[in-house]
Amino acid sequence: MKTSITTCSLVFCGLLGFTGCKQKTNTTPAATSPAAATSDDGGHVHDDGTVHAAHGGHAAGPHDGTVVDWGGGKFHVEFTVNHDKQEGTIYILGSDEKSPVPIDAESIDLSISDPMMQVSLTAAPLDSDPAGKASRFVGTHEKLAVVQEYAGTIAGVIDGTPYSGDFTEEAHDHGHSHGADDALVWEGEPREHAGLTIQLGHHGKHLHAGEEVEPAVSIVRNGKPVDDAKVFNALVSADGQSVLAKEVATVYEPTTDEEPAHYAQGGLAIPSGVSKVILRFRIVPAGADPATFDVPVTVE
Repeated sequence: MKTSITTCSLVFCGLLGFTGCKQKTNTTPAATSPAAATSDDGGHVHDDGTVHAAHGGHAAGPHDGTVVDWGGGKFHVEFTVNHDKQEGTIYILGSDEKSPVPIDAESIDLSISDPMMQVSLTAAPLDSDPAGKASRFVGTHEKLAVVQEYAGTIAGVIDGTPYSGDFTEEAHDHGHSHGADDALVWEGEPREHAGLTIQLGHHGKHLHAGEEVEPAVSIVRNGKPVDDAKVFNALVSADGQSVLAKEVATVYEPTTDEEPAHYAQGGLAIPSGVSKVILRFRIVPAGADPATFDVPVTVE
């Protein structure tokens, strides 16, 4: 894939009781203050491909982030982090863990103990959110560039009721975590360059305006994966004239039981209101000239 990526998604999973990457935590509304209710350990998925888990978490959410119960299942909260942008994003979800739930709140608070930081994630409404409410909250902090396990607290208020949760992450022993719609999709025929066979595409069968796309690249020489290239992604307008998302680096993912070896985790934000974009790949093989390829894709 969220992620992201590029470095994968990060830490905030503890979100008000944030979840772990593969387990589940339960958080309840605070009785008198946001700090009153806590959860078991929470986790996150880095946008660089490193998966971090916590006791009590469960599977990735609709944005490839970690999801946790918030208020005994009445709400769920999904958290992702883009280390390159030093940006964390929180999505408020319903009991089905999928549907966005806009709330009347200006911000959600995050506290991390190491490296110590306090981050206020402010409302960044989705296009579908009604006026005055938001189901998405975004915040930046220079220390969000740090890729490691985190511990801390995330707190917010919904309809006058405070919610809060403590989390402690721990490293998980597997690679990049992808969401339900995260199949590798190759676009067009393989390209040939400097003795390499290059396949270009992305994670996810369906790309949506207002969300992220995670481009993917497979590079093979003589039937064997190449792991020493440098691969960069950018997002360009359909006419090729405007840069919609600046270039980001990718991470090499070795072959797994589910996927062939490829470069990915360089998430690019697709602007709202577009129907077509171009994925621009810049590939720098070791000891060979770089090459740039444009791949047009349709956006829903």
